Amino acid sequence: MRLLLISFWFPPTNSIGAVRVGKLAKYLLRAGHEVRVLAGPEIGNLTLPLEVPVQLVTRPPRHAASFGEAPAQPSRAGRLLRRLIPAGASGLEAMLKRHYYALRQIPDKRIGWLRPALAGGRSLLGTWRPDLIIASGPPYTGLIVAARLSRESGVPWIAELRDPWANNPYSIDPGWRRRLDGVLERLTLGSAAALVTVSPPVTEELRHRYAKPIATILNGYSEEDMVTAPPRPSGDVLSIVYTGTIYAGFRDPSALFAAIARLDERRRHVRVTFYGPSEDEIRPLAERHGVWKQVSVQPGVPYRQSLAHQAAADVLLLLQRNHVTDEGNIPAKFFEYLAARRPILLLGCESGIVANMIRERRAGFVANDPAAIAAQLGRWLDDRPQEIAALSPAVLQGLSRNEQFAAYEAFLQARLGAVGT
Repeated sequence: MRLLLISFWFPPTNSIGAVRVGKLAKYLLRAGHEVRVLAGPEIGNLTLPLEVPVQLVTRPPRHAASFGEAPAQPSRAGRLLRRLIPAGASGLEAMLKRHYYALRQIPDKRIGWLRPALAGGRSLLGTWRPDLIIASGPPYTGLIVAARLSRESGVPWIAELRDPWANNPYSIDPGWRRRLDGVLERLTLGSAAALVTVSPPVTEELRHRYAKPIATILNGYSEEDMVTAPPRPSGDVLSIVYTGTIYAGFRDPSALFAAIARLDERRRHVRVTFYGPSEDEIRPLAERHGVWKQVSVQPGVPYRQSLAHQAAADVLLLLQRNHVTDEGNIPAKFFEYLAARRPILLLGCESGIVANMIRERRAGFVANDPAAIAAQLGRWLDDRPQEIAALSPAVLQGLSRNEQFAAYEAFLQARLGAVGT
């Protein structure tokens, strides 16, 4: 097959979306397919290994104003808002900003990529014709790019949604914007030949809205990236590690901090290390429970170093929103944690798919009640003078990227056969 992958996020940009699409491109090339990638500019932390030949990747020139980044000077509309808002009206200012950016950034803050991506795609399609176009979002701008290129070229396209678009549980946009997202989603996905999601509940939700073939392809873990856990130092300190970002109001470690506070004197034997969030996001929450001394906040690290920190931990912290709307969310980090084979402590939706997988695979502990979390911390502390046992290899059954991408490959071949008849 000749395949064009479209994704704003792609290595070496170190983002969780870039990990999946980069690994997919690598797998498809290894499987003997002809692959090209239309990607966004290299921005941010550029530490994710690029595992495909660089000449296969088409990128636009990087200039900040085109990609939704904050301009050096406030916009004319922004200056006008400041003049209209009374001094000290911080709540009003936040509300107006939310509506302003919801209007300005449609379908997302990477809308500035649309024109250069279309130009790059048209140039590429002028000399090379794929059998299928596969676009991965968010950002959903990439799905719009794919839909337009498909319409212009006649090449069928497949939409991959790593997160829900119209019903994203992490959206903070006003109601009018969420309704508009629903319209944009229907207009865009309506032209797709098929859909791909990373979660069974999201697949079922989309199945009710679209009469199209839909596949669930989990993120999975990469066998070649698995890190051999180093010997953990002997002692009585329980090391808990979190890697990734914090979404205020959605992913909150406060229940863990409250649990540590309940340990009284034993709290000094617990150390929680965050790699990635800012201290401003974590410190006030920890100080509220009087456990800041038990917390360390470190800068984000390269992808493989992050995997090494996970493998070296006693326990891995996973945060989700504690709400039914997050039932279908499976963070890509979850599979990294499983591959590290360290017990997982999940704070979040206890009825969700991740919580059920942790219970079924005996991969850790799920709770939001500080008393229950404190009791589990106590059990881990009791074990800590010796090494806390690694998870069984059985927790990884069926979850490797190779297994998941083999199903993806078969789905693409079936779709190509269907559109070719």
